[in-house]
This record gives sequence, C-alpha cells and structure tokens, in this order.
Amino acid sequence: MDTLRRYVFPVIWMLILGLIAVALAKMAFFPSGGDDQAQDPLAPSADFDQYALIAVEPSDLSSELVLPAMVQPDAGTALKATSTGEITRIWRGDGDQVDLGERVLQVRYPAEPEPSELPVIAEGEDGGEGEDDMDGAAPIPAPQPAEIEYRYVNLVATAAGTISGMEVAEWDDLTEGDEVAAISPGTYSIVADLTPEQQLSLLDMELDASAELPTTPDPVTCASPAITEDAEIEELDAPAAPQVDPFTEETVASEGAEISAAQLVCPVPAEARVVPGLSVEVTVDLGTRTGVLTVPTTAVEGEGTAGTVYTLDETTGEPVAVDVTLGMRGDGTVEVIEGLEQGQEILEFAPGVDAEDPSLEGGMW
Repeated sequence: MDTLRRYVFPVIWMLILGLIAVALAKMAFFPSGGDDQAQDPLAPSADFDQYALIAVEPSDLSSELVLPAMVQPDAGTALKATSTGEITRIWRGDGDQVDLGERVLQVRYPAEPEPSELPVIAEGEDGGEGEDDMDGAAPIPAPQPAEIEYRYVNLVATAAGTISGMEVAEWDDLTEGDEVAAISPGTYSIVADLTPEQQLSLLDMELDASAELPTTPDPVTCASPAITEDAEIEELDAPAAPQVDPFTEETVASEGAEISAAQLVCPVPAEARVVPGLSVEVTVDLGTRTGVLTVPTTAVEGEGTAGTVYTLDETTGEPVAVDVTLGMRGDGTVEVIEGLEQGQEILEFAPGVDAEDPSLEGGMW
C-alpha cells in the first residue's frame, strides 16, 4: 500500500494533469469545427461571383416614398382694420376664442361736418355810406364752432378660431389696413420638404399618403394631401472643395446642398394629439405594377429614368453596357421599360460595385 501511495498515485495524477494541459492547448490554438465551418455552405462568406448572371423576368412591383416631416400649426387669418380712427372698446383680446362675424373691437372716426349757410342780406340794407346807415344796420353774428360728431364701426372676426398677436389697447389710433391680430384656426399640418426630383415624380398623380404619429397605434391617413410651392426659390449653394479621406487618401467630392422648392402638406385629424415641432414620417404610395420587367438595383447604374445595365460578351467574356429606360423603383428592384427583353441575362452586380460590402444585400445603389 505504501508503494501505491509513493509511486503509482503520483504517476496517475501526472498523467491526468498532462491530458488536461493538452486539451487546453488544443482548445486555445486549434479550435474545433474549423474544418467543418469551412466546408459548410451556409457559413457567412464575403466571396461571390462578380460576373454572376440573372435572367430578366416579369414580376409585381410596388413603390412608396418615405419623407421626413414636421408638425406645424396652420397659418392664421389676419384681422385688419377696416377704417381709420381710434379704438373706443375692445370685446375680445389675445387668446380669446371667437366665431365668424363676432365683434372684436370698436373704432370711431369724426364725421364730416355739413357746410353752414351764410345769412342773405337784402339789397339796400347796407347800401348807404353814411354814418346813420351804419348805425342802423343789424350786426352779423360770428359763426360758432360745431360740435364734433363721430361715426362708430365694429371690427368683426373674419374667421373662427383663437385671437393671437393682439397688442392694441383702447384709445389707440388705427389706420385702415393695419393688422390688428391674427385668428388661428387651432389646427395642425404635417409638412415635408420635396426636392425637385421628388416633386416631379408626384406630378399628375392622385396623392395617397399616410403619417406615423407617436400618439396613434396605426398610421394616420392624410385626408387631403396637397403640394404647395414656394413663391421664391433660393439659389443652390456652390459645391464645396473636394476633400481627401484620411484613411484611404482618396478624393471625396462634396455635393452642393439640396434645394427644396415645394412641400407636401398633410392635415392632421382633429382627434390626433400633436404639438408643433414634432418630427414624423410621411409615406406616399406611388402605386403598384403587375407583370413588369424588373432587375435588382445592384445591376443598374444611373438615376431617374436613364440607366445602364451590363451583359457579358460571348467572345471576350467582358461586360458590355446596355442603355435602358427605368420606371418605378421598389424595395431592391427597379422596373425596366425599354432596353431589355424577357429572359435576357445581365450581370447581377454592375462593374465597380463593391460586392464584398455586406450592406449591398437589399440596399440601393
């Protein structure tokens, strides 16, 4: 027994500790499953065929335009003075609710005095030049100043709503045409800026839009969406000087600021709870096409209706550019109106597309 304790048991423990050390070393430097993962076709990989071909086939396509927007109060109606004069009474002030035609304040102005007739002197009454004649003539009374008469005019509300911006007081002078206050309707609209290209895509189209509000579980349908245009258009800023990427040392072109000359206005329903300045999103349904030729957006170069796709030359195996006319754009696909035929094969990725970028999948070019 003493022999087992002194020689056998220590050897067994040394073997066990050696096996544990070998196992830990294998786990650290030779992870299991490496070969299987390399052979697994489902394992993620950035490798793909840059000359992969796809056939142009008809499919159904739906498209929508998502715009960032902001809640804004609807513009009020200006309440302007209808006559020149001084304010004698104010019935409704700043913050008061008024109905259409309700009295707001009263203005008075002096009436024009009627011309007074001078007394007619009969012939001969003052015809003598003698002193006796002068003494016998009746004196003509001096004209007395007439008492000022005033006319009173009531300024009434030109719309129903809440009075705002009223800063006049009683006995202040007003001039016809002065803006006394504004009458706010107390309603709101969702306003989204449109670029000229977006506005062009919505021309001659019946607008079908909805907005997502944080206070409603479902999107709110815009009852009467409309497009408003700016009266003046600011000039587009000049492009900034090219910049150099500090990591790749490549020149990055700087684009000029986008210009917005129109807005999509979506009235907010009265039951919806909103506040001015709330940021929301407006979605415009651009329609649905059935059985149209579509290709992935990764296969197309160009914007708007003019684009380019690529086929492979059977002799050289090199890409050949094909001009196409584009239509509706969907989620990762675009309609081809002219330039391709059904069943024709094109490159799935246009030359120059960084196919190793995982964000390509389902993205836009």
